[in-house]
Amino acid sequence: MPARKPPPWTSEERAILAELYPTEGLNGVTDAPPERSWHAIQQMAHKMGLKTAIVGQAPKAKLQGERLAEAVRLREVENWSFARIGATLGVSEAGACNAVMIELCAKSGNRPAARDQFGRMLPAEIDRLRLMLRKGLKGIDIQLRMGISAGRIAEERRRYNRELKANGKAPLQPPGAGAAYSGVKLSKAKRTEVETLFLEGLGTAKISERTGVSKTSCTRIRNRLVRKLARKGQTLTGCDARGTRHTQAESARFITDSQREALRALLLAGWPCARAARYTVIGNSSAYRIRDALEAELAQAGKPPLQPRLPGKSRDGLTVSPFWPPTGVKQIYAFRQLLATMSFDDAKAEWRQARRAEATRPKTFEEQLAAVAAGAKLVTRQPIRKADPTYTLGGVATGAL
Repeated sequence: MPARKPPPWTSEERAILAELYPTEGLNGVTDAPPERSWHAIQQMAHKMGLKTAIVGQAPKAKLQGERLAEAVRLREVENWSFARIGATLGVSEAGACNAVMIELCAKSGNRPAARDQFGRMLPAEIDRLRLMLRKGLKGIDIQLRMGISAGRIAEERRRYNRELKANGKAPLQPPGAGAAYSGVKLSKAKRTEVETLFLEGLGTAKISERTGVSKTSCTRIRNRLVRKLARKGQTLTGCDARGTRHTQAESARFITDSQREALRALLLAGWPCARAARYTVIGNSSAYRIRDALEAELAQAGKPPLQPRLPGKSRDGLTVSPFWPPTGVKQIYAFRQLLATMSFDDAKAEWRQARRAEATRPKTFEEQLAAVAAGAKLVTRQPIRKADPTYTLGGVATGAL
């Protein structure tokens, strides 16, 4: 459910803020206006031009004690998302994330940021934070290393960028050094691009591959889009009202045209259907349907039917190469990923070359251990020694003289 929008500020609340903020500071006002967070009070005081000399205490995490321990357990043991933890414990997603990451900072062996008597970061810690920003660390990684909130990191990034711009220097690199991840901020154009592809019927994996947006971000955009369409009585292409997909517009399970043409060519050349299907990486059921359609075309054109040359008991020509065809579901779908941008012959050559390079690559120690655990046997390799002249025929004959 979307967050409830707070009501506008009333004249009475503004009057209370104007009276208390200059003399008591932020902490003296937080309990006066009902349903106003410290951030909302601070923003309104800034808009009204109010100043104060009172240094307030830094805000504390909303999850404390047993509730905080439960949030950490749900995250580390149950692997819950921060949104689910927040909804369960009655706080926002950002509040749950801040509380859990601050708690995990010390538990992970990192040094939390040192603070003054008001709970605010020391200047040395701000320099430490800016160093991490220059390195391009993600916000979640900085939280884990320093034990601070995501809002504090974002605010320091804005301040630092303003200082760099004023001094004529290059701005900070984006979080994560430009890599796509779930916490990166997306532009409106990028979100619109993702929504357009969802409306065309593509899935999350395909959209993430095309746009460079992380799968988590694509999933969040999809959920919002499903709710938006549901309010209008509409659905995503190929999905029901709840967003469950029933029809795919594009998938690695689909047979490409180049595969289909390669199978038809082998069938016309006399290959048995099952063998041609295995060679072209097509399922038997689909291959037989293609064969039946081909025979119907031949009959309509008045041409002789297919005449497969069955191998009988002979195994000539049926030797399976270790590099072709792909075997198993994972290899088959990996090969079909190549077919998305290549013809069948090019994808086959690419696949064989990659498998040959993988087979001749020296195995790491971990891979060797995994092979032994899977049942591979150790083979004793005898060293090849140079023959000793004393024990050669010539050496023995010389010694007998």
